[in-house]
Amino acid sequence: MVTVLQFQSEDPAHTLLTPLELAEQLNVPLSRLSTWRRNGGGPKFVKFGRDVHYKLSDIEIWMDDSTCASTGDRLARRTRRSR
Repeated sequence: MVTVLQFQSEDPAHTLLTPLELAEQLNVPLSRLSTWRRNGGGPKFVKFGRDVHYKLSDIEIWMDDSTCASTGDRLARRTRRSR
């Protein structure tokens, strides 16, 4: 279950997470989200002025697109080469 502190909605398209909330949920450093925003590879994000938020629906799509069945999957090979 995702705990949303700033914006709550029954609709995932209107539920927003802050970068800190998403980093905690994914158990990744906050700086990784910043890198993904700069270079691509992470979930889509929304900007309101200087504030960045992530729609829960976009996070779910990104996670589905990033799901692999084995290390030989096309996505895993592409990610491995880009390091």
